[in-house]
Amino acid sequence: MKEYKVGSGYGWHAWFWVDKEEFADFRKTGGIRYRVEKAVGRADDGKLFVMVWTNFDQHDWHKFSQVFYEIDKREYVEFLDRAIEQGELSPNDREHLIKRMKAPFIPPWDVHKDAVVYRDGRYTLGQQNGLPYLIANGKRLTLTCHPYEPCLYITEENGCKTAVHNAFDPFDVLKAFDKGITVTSITGREYGALDFCRMVECAAGMTDIGINDAEAVLGFDKKRKETAKMQAKKEETDFEPLCAEATRVILDDPAYGVIGEYPDRAVEYCLVRNERTASGQNAHRLALIQASRALFFDGGKQIWYGDCGAAKGKKIAADAFFAAANEKRGSNYRGAFLYPPHGGWFRNADFDRVNAALFPNGTDGLEIYEWTTDWSDFFDDGHEWWGALCFTVYDRTLDRFAVIMASATD
Repeated sequence: MKEYKVGSGYGWHAWFWVDKEEFADFRKTGGIRYRVEKAVGRADDGKLFVMVWTNFDQHDWHKFSQVFYEIDKREYVEFLDRAIEQGELSPNDREHLIKRMKAPFIPPWDVHKDAVVYRDGRYTLGQQNGLPYLIANGKRLTLTCHPYEPCLYITEENGCKTAVHNAFDPFDVLKAFDKGITVTSITGREYGALDFCRMVECAAGMTDIGINDAEAVLGFDKKRKETAKMQAKKEETDFEPLCAEATRVILDDPAYGVIGEYPDRAVEYCLVRNERTASGQNAHRLALIQASRALFFDGGKQIWYGDCGAAKGKKIAADAFFAAANEKRGSNYRGAFLYPPHGGWFRNADFDRVNAALFPNGTDGLEIYEWTTDWSDFFDDGHEWWGALCFTVYDRTLDRFAVIMASATD
């Protein structure tokens, strides 16, 4: 392989990490691993490359080096196959990356011109003074990337920066939307200008997020939704659920054992780890995304669809969350638990027992958000009569979220 210099940006085709190896004399000091990693991509001049990254000082992760080597299409595919063997890449991602490799090369965007490529009542997407930007509801976000990582960086006016991993080069996005065409992410999702703006707005403030999580706030695109429904009707067994890897979902907590003693309940629960990649409402929304991935699939098949980015949340007090049941029983938490439309009703003692298992250290450390229920067809049944609700509850003492949803009909 021939070493060569890479220009600015990683081009239309995002880099993808394909290999991670620890050195033979591996030692671990202060949590820093001494290792070598590799990524493949397509540079601004259209050449395929592999980047070899090393942290040559295991005591300081800031000290690293990267060397770029030109590769051909055969070597590119071999790296992708190795990534699948190491669990770094799925077969679907491999297919999209190979399609990108074969796609016609598009020269980079002119970084020196000022332009607006999309504008509506909420968003303005463009470039000024050599920097791509998005104005979302009056809030200005600067969009950048660099050739060392396959990330889209979103910087707020206060300096807060979010890294969206395996995302887009914003200059390529501007070029595509200026020509009236779409862009496609590493996951295969197709973006128009409006969807891109929504993804960036929702990701801003998350600090560190993968493209799977960032685009999950948009729900699932129409093509995928219709394809999934057709596959479900045919009862195909090879259906691969979208975003099925709910890595932050807690599956083995004792609280599930207590909840399971009430099989006739109409309330669904999902516990989610706090990954500390976001704070405030952003952290709650990320927990909602993760829980939706777990709750909206059954036996590997997607049965409900949603757009978490459209959910509107408001912070509420614990007293309001645990308030007495109201007349429309399914429209507040206690009523939804006590009075399911099917099966026997429960007692307040049952409600208290479940919540003691969920929040064993009491309610003083709870931060609670109530969310609208117009963003998923999961809630459609409840809208007919009984009620629908959605809450995310962060327990500071346990550093975890409890996501609570309910929707039912007669």
